[in-house]
Amino acid sequence: MTSPAVLVLEDGRIFRGQSFGAVGEALGEAVFSTGMTGYQETLTDPSYRGQVVVMTSPHVGNTGMNDEDPESRRIWVSGYVVRDPSPVASNWRATRSLEDDLIAAGVVGIRASVQPMRFCSMKPSSDGWCSSTPATISTAISST
Repeated sequence: MTSPAVLVLEDGRIFRGQSFGAVGEALGEAVFSTGMTGYQETLTDPSYRGQVVVMTSPHVGNTGMNDEDPESRRIWVSGYVVRDPSPVASNWRATRSLEDDLIAAGVVGIRASVQPMRFCSMKPSSDGWCSSTPATISTAISST
């Protein structure tokens, strides 16, 4: 079951969406992952420790998760942002869904459009409005 979620950047920009993965709050540096495949490898890569990974590919999770492809034995990201997570794992090698692994690892995620964030990050303004990267994801918010 999804609930309202927000991604808040240090500069005050707020991106609203729905929860995906574990419910709670995550804090970390927002970084982009531009790969169209390899999300399992990204999540389990220790170099992403403590970061909020923002996927730029619109569809994530369709191949599910398995025990053959991880870079390490656990998920290292502190938060995960996707635009359109797949509700079904359709690869014959999948043993579980992306969301199942995020929940098991306690990784807070948000399903939200990141296009404005991407545009802003590619073209930072001279006043620094778009230059901040620290981010917080919260899925434990009230609707009031």
